[in-house]
Amino acid sequence: MSKPRKRVTIRDVAKIAGVSPATVSLVLGGDPRVNEKTRKHVLDTVERLQYTPNEIGRIMRSQRIGAIAFIIPNTSSHVFSHPYFSQLLEGMTEVMNRYNYNLLISTTPNEKDEAVAYDKILRNRRADGIILSSASIHDDNLLRAADSGYPVVYLGKWFHPDVLTVERDDFGGAYQATEHLIKLGRRRIVHVSGPLDHQESLDRLEGYKQALADHKILFENEWLMEKDFSRESGYRAGMELVDAGIAFDAVFAGNDLMAIGLLKAFKERGIAVPRDVSLVGFDDIEMASVVSPQLTTVRQPMKLIGALAAEKLMNVLHGEPPGERRTKVTTELIIRESCGSGAN
Repeated sequence: MSKPRKRVTIRDVAKIAGVSPATVSLVLGGDPRVNEKTRKHVLDTVERLQYTPNEIGRIMRSQRIGAIAFIIPNTSSHVFSHPYFSQLLEGMTEVMNRYNYNLLISTTPNEKDEAVAYDKILRNRRADGIILSSASIHDDNLLRAADSGYPVVYLGKWFHPDVLTVERDDFGGAYQATEHLIKLGRRRIVHVSGPLDHQESLDRLEGYKQALADHKILFENEWLMEKDFSRESGYRAGMELVDAGIAFDAVFAGNDLMAIGLLKAFKERGIAVPRDVSLVGFDDIEMASVVSPQLTTVRQPMKLIGALAAEKLMNVLHGEPPGERRTKVTTELIIRESCGSGAN
């Protein structure tokens, strides 16, 4: 008895046609915004592969909801107070407003139940596309989203054939920050990182280490402290650093909130910044320019990143080329007072 013929999926059609699964869905749904050349090519591929779409799924996909989901897995208590997210959302909504689209934000009630943020969108078909915030490298739900048939844009580094990405140059920004400290004569540079199960934290750590290596400075394990990106964790890192008696003359913090927490701890312990210790953050949030001393930091254009992600998704949903599949946004070192060289 011969084996039953393997069912052709929408992903098979997309792969052979050289388009995204979302574009195939648009063609099958009769969306008039797909150009004629692409429409004909996809339909020819459908006929050649003898693809029969699931009728219920086809109907659901053809009925536009007019909303994009921004999924934020591993949601912690300080996420929405972080200026990083407010700037991202500003960039996204400016683009979506031009297309009359709404933005849904899907989060988890706690960090132990990360699947909930995905389930609310994937099971209920509540959006036309998904923007995914950077998540733990161990989060298996990322693949669920990528394989769901939704067009997906990921904010970070991820190599997946069906996912578009907008990422920061975390490695380059960290390298630049560390090299700046080295050029100021600092040699015992501590790095207070974010969670090391997140790609951006790993990339910043690698950029920091590479700068040390390129300047013939041997990294010491006690110079690395892993925290959670919150101001409170930065404060704890500062206290632990001083209490442990570790010799250091500079700190590169994985974000500005932790740097501000470090600054508070150092003040309480009588350590003067920048006289005794130079300090650099990452993000360039508004608070970085109003603390005393003003914080030297790495600026990442979060509003632009949000806008680029939304624009890619809108292009896919309207049958247009998304542009680069992977877009890397450059960072910029902003020199202020916390390193001892004054403001630009």
